[in-house]
Amino acid sequence: MNYNMKKLFMAVIALMMTISASAQFYIYCSDGNVIKVDSISMVAPEEPEEPTPPAGIGVFSVSADKRVTFSPGNLQYTRSTNTWSFAENQYDYIGTDNVTGGSVTSDPSNGDNKYGTALADKVDLFGWGTGNNPTNSSTDYNDYQTFVDWGTNQIGSDAPNTWRTLTYFEWSHLLNTRTNASSLKGVAQVNGVNGLILLPDNWTCPAGVTFKSGFHSNDGVNYYAAYQTFTAAEWSKLESAGAVFLPAAGDRYGSNVNFVQSNGYYWSATEDDSGSAYYLLFYSDEARMDYDVRNYGLSVRLAKDL
Repeated sequence: MNYNMKKLFMAVIALMMTISASAQFYIYCSDGNVIKVDSISMVAPEEPEEPTPPAGIGVFSVSADKRVTFSPGNLQYTRSTNTWSFAENQYDYIGTDNVTGGSVTSDPSNGDNKYGTALADKVDLFGWGTGNNPTNSSTDYNDYQTFVDWGTNQIGSDAPNTWRTLTYFEWSHLLNTRTNASSLKGVAQVNGVNGLILLPDNWTCPAGVTFKSGFHSNDGVNYYAAYQTFTAAEWSKLESAGAVFLPAAGDRYGSNVNFVQSNGYYWSATEDDSGSAYYLLFYSDEARMDYDVRNYGLSVRLAKDL
């Protein structure tokens, strides 16, 4: 019951308490009849129950009055079958295999980079709003003027519009504004993959695992593991308690993939101007909201409203 309804209900109760117990009441019916009764009972409407997600599904506040759960992995698209899916594990990503041909170089300070000649059959780095054109590799930001949410598609066995992309304000609330926000995020290496861990609102760390919130003081590929490391078995415990892991999957420009295992970039649904849009950005030493041109291919992690 909202505040105004409670006030109204209490006012009615107070009024009735001032009426003599012997008072009589009349109900005027639409057919002209009048019914005399000796008393009237008031029953407050029941408040709806809060939705309870399945065990192991974390609940995250993305505004003062809205909560979501996250998809079980990064979004992927397979061209040959025209199908959408989520990565099998939260720490899975395609990385330099988003493109074919060309050559791969490894820079310990910036992560792996690949200069390919075309997009691969399966991809997970998408230009902004390409829910209707996932293999668009144009480097002209004018080719990304309309946002089509990836969640409008059927993803695996989930019906269209089951999932959606968070807005700039929702990502920002999750990172910075919700209760205990600073203690509910931290960088780590999980099963050999660098990334950012997000914890649900009502977090309780499972037995046998220690989580350290925050970031390393230095930026670089090696500093994720230097901050904290989890095996696949340890991550399974964190995941069962509702934790979310975003791999540092790098970005793509045309057929060039860069900063794999170094930087994480996750699109929001919010534009900045006609040529750019906002996204979640993280390194080993920070996580923040930023914006860039829409023609970059970034990761997508979808959410579901509760």
